[in-house]
Amino acid sequence: MSLVLIADDDKATRLQLIQTLEKAGHRVIEAATAQETLLQAQDHDPDLLLLDISLPDKHALELLEELRSEASLARVPIMMMAAEADAELLSKTFKWDIVDFIQKPFNTELLVAKIGAHTRLNLAYKFSRKLSKEMYMSRIERLERQVTATDEDLSEAERHFTWMQPKAPVIEGYRVEVNYRPYGRLGGDFYDFVWLDRDKLAVVIGDVSGHGIQAAILQTMARKLLSLALRQEQGHLHKVVEFANRELTNDLPPGSFVASLVGVLNTRTHEWMHVRCGVPYPMLVKGRDAEPVMTAGGPLGLSKKADWHNQVGAFNAILEPSHSVLLLSDGIIEAYVDEEKKKQFDVEGVRNAIKNTPADASMIAKIYADADLDHKTDDDATMISISRA
Repeated sequence: MSLVLIADDDKATRLQLIQTLEKAGHRVIEAATAQETLLQAQDHDPDLLLLDISLPDKHALELLEELRSEASLARVPIMMMAAEADAELLSKTFKWDIVDFIQKPFNTELLVAKIGAHTRLNLAYKFSRKLSKEMYMSRIERLERQVTATDEDLSEAERHFTWMQPKAPVIEGYRVEVNYRPYGRLGGDFYDFVWLDRDKLAVVIGDVSGHGIQAAILQTMARKLLSLALRQEQGHLHKVVEFANRELTNDLPPGSFVASLVGVLNTRTHEWMHVRCGVPYPMLVKGRDAEPVMTAGGPLGLSKKADWHNQVGAFNAILEPSHSVLLLSDGIIEAYVDEEKKKQFDVEGVRNAIKNTPADASMIAKIYADADLDHKTDDDATMISISRA
């Protein structure tokens, strides 16, 4: 049975809604002011908020901002109630991810149907999230036990870890290559390939803070979370990172974060687009000339601001024949090229390696060799190249 919070300063309206929703099988709590709404929501964790757009003590947009800034309320579905005269203000509330609205006076049948649909979806999401957390906690407990396990046990975990890494897809007219090298036996870098439909391939590369077993646990969670977000949001990249950031700020240990890049390649139109959140700038490679693609974007999991995703820059381009996109983690550019660890391989090292790659050879293999990643880096290193033939 779902719990609905009704917020309206008109007592008669609240009574009508309570009777209607209780008859439909919902539990109901009520509030008459914005402040009371916030307190009731914090105390009772409702499955849906039904808010009048004109509460007496606070502007609707200000109340929505406060609700969404609460970590425990960030994902609660909110429906707005408004008269026709409030249509202009109503449109602005969708900035805060309003799931629906209902117009006064109510169409009772439509109201009950909408609330039923949204509460069922929210309850299903909560159940799925609970199962996911239980699954990850189980994995964490198993991996923590491996800290004191024998070398043979750790070797077995390492083999499974390597086996779990995604395989590069085979795409007609493209060459997709991956070079994944964890620094230790278990790494904090991750990557993924997700087909959104028959033409659109989503690509993820990322790096979690820290090293070792803890980083391996977090990267598994982050990879699956981004994969889920891509499917749920159908490749809408800003919505993907908004969802991922909101989840990670609640679930990551204090001080941890996830740097990542999420891109989508349309294999039919050859359009590439991406958003970057804290990883090194990717490179657009034309022949053997490479230029960093600079966009704004900080790591996931550090900011709880509801509009954080609006600060993330996006890039898109058409990949012409012989053009490539190179994605990389910071283990490559931060590899040292001298024994005293005073000079890093850096972006120029990557560009020079690409420039000097022989025809028909792998540029990421050349970068790997020039950076001497087996000996000169103390971090995980991951590269993905997507080249149009």
